[in-house]
Amino acid sequence: MKEAVLITYMGAPSTTKEIKPFLYRLFSDRDLINFGVPSFLQKSLAYLIATFRTPKVKPQYEAIGGGSPLVANTFEQIRLVEERLGLKTYVGMLYSEPLIERVSREIGLDEVDKLYHMTFYPQFSYGTVGACIRDVEKLLNGRVATIKHVKSWTLNPLYIQWIREQISKKLKKLDSEKTAVLFSAHSIPVYFVKEKNDPYPHEILATVREVMKSFPGFVYRISYQSKVGPIEWLKPTTEEVLYELKKEGFENVVVFPISFISEHIETLYELDIEYGNLAKTLGIRYYRVRLNHKHPLLIGAIVDEIDKLRKE
Repeated sequence: MKEAVLITYMGAPSTTKEIKPFLYRLFSDRDLINFGVPSFLQKSLAYLIATFRTPKVKPQYEAIGGGSPLVANTFEQIRLVEERLGLKTYVGMLYSEPLIERVSREIGLDEVDKLYHMTFYPQFSYGTVGACIRDVEKLLNGRVATIKHVKSWTLNPLYIQWIREQISKKLKKLDSEKTAVLFSAHSIPVYFVKEKNDPYPHEILATVREVMKSFPGFVYRISYQSKVGPIEWLKPTTEEVLYELKKEGFENVVVFPISFISEHIETLYELDIEYGNLAKTLGIRYYRVRLNHKHPLLIGAIVDEIDKLRKE
């Protein structure tokens, strides 16, 4: 029996030329963002938004080197995973290359019998993990006899320890009475929670509470970033929380991108540049925790979750 692993992610534009097609695919996905228009208008609206938004975000990608490192980072991670598991590991992205449509054909041609699928989103949301599972099922049912999914790994002990180790390096020399730990998560549309009972905010909270058991003397907050489009998204925003922390008298803020496991536009531009500059303006010392995407603890967490599937 031939076993293999499939890692999925939404993806990201690796070059500025990829920005518009990435945005078009992203906004075309009605399960991810429902603009409230009839379904037959979704793609037309997506094209308009992608067309107008591309010139706006292009300078952001140029500011971080001309493209997102997310796809390259993911390949670095899966090579390490492949070494540890001894199984062929594929990568498929929903909205950028390597597109999952092509990768699914490759998996079919390789005659894989049992596929272990995992997303690089530790916390479950219907818009991220759910969308990845949806596409894997749609594209690979009938091509692979057995598909097993990791739906959430929000409390994986190795993942929790990975976060703790990175945060602890920033907190060591800081006064707990003057320092707040801010966990900034990628936001999701509010209707996901109201209409679908999306567990995402609860899973974010569960991860943060588990992490902070190691730092009982520090105050922590959870915020949301990366709102896109005219619909309502989860709050409070990272910007709002920074203002609140200033009013509360905190001098230092240690920021961890809680829903991410590698660097990309939301960390390198939004957190480092936009919110870093805001913190500077507010007079807050701003310490953003870097995401070591190749750390043995993180790779161990991914391998651990796949091993659980293999033992089921």
